[in-house]
Amino acid sequence: MGEETVSLSADSSDAALPDAPSATQGTTCTENNGTPCPHWVHKVIGQYPPLPESAVPQPQRDPSTVHFITYRAWNEPPLRTNKEVFRSKWYVGTHVGAAVAMVVACRNQNSGEHWGSQVPIQAGLFGMDYLQFRFIGGPNAIGAPIYSMIKYSRKSTH
Repeated sequence: MGEETVSLSADSSDAALPDAPSATQGTTCTENNGTPCPHWVHKVIGQYPPLPESAVPQPQRDPSTVHFITYRAWNEPPLRTNKEVFRSKWYVGTHVGAAVAMVVACRNQNSGEHWGSQVPIQAGLFGMDYLQFRFIGGPNAIGAPIYSMIKYSRKSTH
């Protein structure tokens, strides 16, 4: 018959391909049953796990130059990492104290403080103080919770 058949061995097809990076990206995204995620999921969430950050290193401060009273200029890297913020005795102590004072005042019927109005205020202060402590300076972040402790303490004694 006039048909020619070409048999390619696995070795000959691999030898013809240049050594190039894979066009498919590795992923560990799986559904609950263990099957790989559909292609459209990767379009929504992107590569999972994420590819390494670009080669440009993020600027970091020398920890020995950061003290409680240190302030940061607009063009300098952040003062503290998240871990340093939430392990700071100043930050955690003042905010826990303000939260406890708020709870005591809100439970006291004669104080005039109510959960519905005070919890959102304290949550907002917590968030703003986090930004202050991490990016601007320590004293700015503890002023509001100290004031809150004084205010709620005075209200709960009436």
